[in-house]
Amino acid sequence: MVYATRQDIEQLRGANFLATLVPSDVDIDLAVSRAIDDAQAMIDPYLRKRYRVPLPLVPQIVRQCAIDLACWHLAPAADRMSEEIEKRAKMRQEFLRDVAAGKADIAELEAFPAGGLDGTGGSVAAEGGAYFEAQPRRLKGEW
Repeated sequence: MVYATRQDIEQLRGANFLATLVPSDVDIDLAVSRAIDDAQAMIDPYLRKRYRVPLPLVPQIVRQCAIDLACWHLAPAADRMSEEIEKRAKMRQEFLRDVAAGKADIAELEAFPAGGLDGTGGSVAAEGGAYFEAQPRRLKGEW
């Protein structure tokens, strides 16, 4: 599931915003797609500490994080990086760190229970927030 699209960015920031971030000799569709993929790759490790990934739905706050981080990825050059883009990216990264640490929640998503899931699936959330899932043991002759 994709956390954001080019259309999401354009609806929020305006149709010409992306053109100010991407050099004219770069394929804007490819650049935006890669930036969104990069943003999602940054987001997932934080979310994975508390929620099942891939997400069953994309909450608005996750979409906003993806948009701001994608714009930050698109504007690496000093002449394209505005103070606002950098500020938003840092704010989103801080939020994601808080989510991973259990200091912030995403209301639309169901977090792993504090003590882990019951023994039925063999899943346990460790105290640090990591998620482990045991596979059933196969004995000789059960293949």
